[in-house]
Amino acid sequence: MRNVDYGLAWILLITAVMFILVMETTHPRGAILDIPFFWLVIAMMNFLRLRNNYATVKGLRTSCIGANLIGLTMEIGRLGLSGASVLRYWGPYTVIAAVAMLGELLFSIFQSNDSGSPGQ
Repeated sequence: MRNVDYGLAWILLITAVMFILVMETTHPRGAILDIPFFWLVIAMMNFLRLRNNYATVKGLRTSCIGANLIGLTMEIGRLGLSGASVLRYWGPYTVIAAVAMLGELLFSIFQSNDSGSPGQ
């Protein structure tokens, strides 16, 4: 399960970078950079969670749960506000990021206290 957790964090990071590159090279109408930058922050929080033990970093579990929940809620809200246009234009990025955030949210909630970091 640890490899799946790392895989989802990497997928979220790579999706954010790809979304930024696509937006910077094609300059699509209505695209804003705050969404993929937020995905980058969420990916970094998840890598921090994977690398450190919950007991050594106070508030890490709550911060990761909050970041993943806010990101997932933001993607669901974007889908609800714009309807099918988000899926038509940004579908792959949005769906991949939302699935990765949902998986990371579940891992953040249900993972045990020991993170399995190399130092332990």
